[in-house]
Amino acid sequence: MITLTDKAAVKVKQLLESENATDLALRVAVRPGGCSGYSYEMFFDGEFAADDVVKTFGEV
Repeated sequence: MITLTDKAAVKVKQLLESENATDLALRVAVRPGGCSGYSYEMFFDGEFAADDVVKTFGEV
């Protein structure tokens, strides 16, 4: 499970607004690779898959 602190949610909102991209979402992805066998990524994404888990934190 992923959670965002209130401070992190405010920062994500600020970043989205500064890019004028309020229609995007923060995606957290886990991919094979890296030293422990997994690589973790965070990026803004506008495409949503049917099996995505969507959570709201604060205003994001």
